[in-house]
Amino acid sequence: MHTLISFLGSSRFDPATGYRKARYRFPDGHAAETPFISLALAQQLQPDRVLILGTRGSMWPALIEHGLQGSPAAEDLRLRLMEASEQQAVTQADLDALAQVARDALGREVSLHLIPYADSADGQREILDLIAREVTRGRVSFDVTHGFRHLAMLGMLSAFMLSHARNLEIEGLWYGALDMTDRDSGLTPVVRLDGMLATERWLSALVRFDASGDFSVFAPLLEADGLEANEAQRLTRAWGLLMLNNVTDAVRELQPLQRRLQTPVGGTSELFRDTLRKKLRWCEARDLGEQQRLLALQALNRADLLRASLMGFEAFLSRQVLDQGGNPASYQDKDRIEQASRDELHAGDHADWKKEAYHLLKNVRNACAHGTRPTYPPHQKLLKNPQRLAKSLEQALGRLHTP
Repeated sequence: MHTLISFLGSSRFDPATGYRKARYRFPDGHAAETPFISLALAQQLQPDRVLILGTRGSMWPALIEHGLQGSPAAEDLRLRLMEASEQQAVTQADLDALAQVARDALGREVSLHLIPYADSADGQREILDLIAREVTRGRVSFDVTHGFRHLAMLGMLSAFMLSHARNLEIEGLWYGALDMTDRDSGLTPVVRLDGMLATERWLSALVRFDASGDFSVFAPLLEADGLEANEAQRLTRAWGLLMLNNVTDAVRELQPLQRRLQTPVGGTSELFRDTLRKKLRWCEARDLGEQQRLLALQALNRADLLRASLMGFEAFLSRQVLDQGGNPASYQDKDRIEQASRDELHAGDHADWKKEAYHLLKNVRNACAHGTRPTYPPHQKLLKNPQRLAKSLEQALGRLHTP
């Protein structure tokens, strides 16, 4: 199902010439003269359904003037709509009758709906709700040419809403740029606003990353802009490895991509290339312990205390192994360090900050992962105060950093 959604504006009617027309030129070079671009756009895109939204004073008679005439009933309806639109008194019953005429003429499903002028928050929500109820599946194209300027913004917002709330595919945003009409040819260019769609998709992906840490959301955006598929999919593979706490192999996937992102990429992705590189900079840290520490800080910044404590505890063990010349990727070396730290802790010396960090990170990790309450009273109190706990974790992670 492909639905074309359009807003119908108002226009002064001239008894001699009718509504003002424009000769729209589409990107493929095709041109069509019409007072309402969506009728030509419907012929161009061949959607399964056309949804037109307008106010009580919109130029509804123009739909009959442009290709829908041909029967006495249509002419009677046109005259009735002419009077009603001038008085801003068009009713939904009028539009239901007009929709039937439009279906017969266009050979596809047509829905016409009255909308408020959207001069209040309630009115704006009413329009968004109407679009959400009317379009529930398939692909969607938007024409934001006609209507008040703020309706065009609502149209774009509707596109983003359908994309995220309904997971629908937004095929395109179209705009007939009347102000850009060529004086010599008289042609008005029809502009695709796909750059806005692409920018919104990147912004949405950044929000998702900041909330979850999932950098795989950027893979399809980079690939769509021409980055080699294998390079873009490194993000997906690396995230899968990171979810298994396999930081070493995740880094092996990401480092070549980081080098590739030192050079420009195409499309909208270029606007966000430096931002993405900064968010992945942890993979360029000098060793596993520092990589884990930076990942723990990222988790802490998004209030993911479980992952912050888990990755922070691993960072602690890796740093201790490295300081003693061991291999942080070795289970035996890490187990030996953990046993030594546990023995020192049981000896009762809590003055050493390393022992405090070990104690805090392990207790918080266990409490978050298993839902168990620490036996150490100060940590019991911390787990009842997420803000203080986050501050304590930040201090412990800061002490793990060595220049």
